[in-house]
Amino acid sequence: MRNIIQLLPDAIANQIAAGEVVQRPASVVKELLENAIDAGADRVDLMIKNAGKNLIMVTDNGAGMSASDARMAFERHATSKIREQDDLFRIQTLGFRGEALASIAAVAQVKLRTRLPEAELGIELEVEASKVKRHEAWAGPSGSTFMVRNLFYNVPARRNFLKSNPVETRHIINEFIRVALAHPEVYFSLLNNDTPVYELPIQSLEDRIVALVNQDLKGELIEVEESAGYATFHGFIGSPAFHRKSRGDQYFFVNGRYIRSNYLNHAITQAFSEYIPEDSHPFYCIFLGIDPVHVDINIHPTKTEVKFDDERTLYQLLQSVIKKGLADYHQTPEFDFEDPGLKEAIYGKPQQPPSAPATVGSSSRSSRPQNFQPREKVSRKDWENLYRPQSEPDTPSSPRSVPDREKQLSLVEPNKSLPTFREDTFVAQFQKRYILSQFGDDMIIVEQQQAHQRVLFERMLASQEGRQVASQQLLFPQTLEFAPADYVLLQEIDDSLQQMGFEVKEFGKNTLIVYGAPTEVATTRIRDIFEQLLKELDQTGGVEGRVGRGRAIAKAVAQRCAISPGTPMSQTEMRQLLTDLFRCQAPHQGPGGRPIIKKITEIELEEYFK
Repeated sequence: MRNIIQLLPDAIANQIAAGEVVQRPASVVKELLENAIDAGADRVDLMIKNAGKNLIMVTDNGAGMSASDARMAFERHATSKIREQDDLFRIQTLGFRGEALASIAAVAQVKLRTRLPEAELGIELEVEASKVKRHEAWAGPSGSTFMVRNLFYNVPARRNFLKSNPVETRHIINEFIRVALAHPEVYFSLLNNDTPVYELPIQSLEDRIVALVNQDLKGELIEVEESAGYATFHGFIGSPAFHRKSRGDQYFFVNGRYIRSNYLNHAITQAFSEYIPEDSHPFYCIFLGIDPVHVDINIHPTKTEVKFDDERTLYQLLQSVIKKGLADYHQTPEFDFEDPGLKEAIYGKPQQPPSAPATVGSSSRSSRPQNFQPREKVSRKDWENLYRPQSEPDTPSSPRSVPDREKQLSLVEPNKSLPTFREDTFVAQFQKRYILSQFGDDMIIVEQQQAHQRVLFERMLASQEGRQVASQQLLFPQTLEFAPADYVLLQEIDDSLQQMGFEVKEFGKNTLIVYGAPTEVATTRIRDIFEQLLKELDQTGGVEGRVGRGRAIAKAVAQRCAISPGTPMSQTEMRQLLTDLFRCQAPHQGPGGRPIIKKITEIELEEYFK
């Protein structure tokens, strides 16, 4: 009988392992930075070229390695951090599985220079496709330098799946930010194609957050700290005034390791729910210190997902910590940490720890005290503010406001073959959100916000077919500062922004000046549009090609400039909006996929009323 099962060659096995650990250049950056931290370095320098595809170099002044350790480090499952089985349940280091360097060396050309502080000479090692090509003495400073060249050179199919340089660079910067935030006691620098991006001295956590995330956070950070039982929380949250449309600026660390947890994120957003709009997200940088026996970090190849043995208690404690911090900013009652129920959950030793709810949506909000006065939520501008020309005084009593408003609603060129809602067509507004009208023998119900989004979306897309979007010069140009990762992404779509009616110029480091915008965009909405655009690009992992970029911009403009629910509309405005809607190519679906029209036929009504 013929045997068909055999061991894989080492080269193939290493490439399979690399597929889990090394997904993109940012994966290599993460592993090398974490190894530098584990080596005890207090200075780490990162340099990348061509978005890390050509070169990733990490230099640290850590412990370094001997010649034999340097060679052993590239073997699979070789690690200095695990000695026995019990160590798996008390992991304190960032790296421990012994797969990172072996996986990187399987799909790249790697050069390592390292020296122990007490040694006169170090070692220079070159590894290519998991094979050592060169091994010789090296004279240099103590510590380690890893140079990773030509990532995926021997797996061209994997290289073809990488995104554009701005997208991959953004992923690298995000990984750099996460590691640098967790270690403000370490000097970090980042060089991108010989251009300095970050140079971070040893500093406090608050200063590190401001330097890495956003300068606007200066003076807007609220410190939170609480220790209870086996868990300790500390860090900073942004004041409710510093909320954003995207969820990018949210960082949660467990024992110094960045993780993602929808469950614990829900605890924070629920604590903020009374102070920021529903479609906004708060900033936070929270560190959880917990006994390693209560957390399992070895459930995901990238170690960004973990499991806790008592998630529900952590949820309650975290939410309480955030509410206590917000008490300094709003007149909210501080959470009573002496509450018997919570103390029992934290300090007690239940035989069976309570499990987390099946869905985060099932968690209930804490009851609001009778004397509680919430901060008034930010409301959208009314219809006049959205569509009045920029040179016109911002007064609701302006006699030109209604005609200009109706003119702005006419977004699509007339087509006599399409239906028109005339003055004698029945229209009515219900709950200042829905438009009721008659279409042939049927009754239709139209969601006004989604309808307007569809009209705006298709008008912006028309520019890609050779029709120029009308643009207006801003009386007061707006200066917008972005995080480096966001700025790199916006640079890629600069030509598409220009084509869609935005006049944007670079101004200094990570800063853009907006001189012009499409005529239907109010000045007050420009920042919102860019935030929505970044949110769209983040959710889709970046967009490829001119058409993809144009659709992302058009969707951002439509979603941030359309009228909001609760906006009253005149009969003329409703008829014009319905006319423009039915001239769209896809009038039944909003740009985000939500339905627009509900039709009720005459037959359905007759059957219902018998």
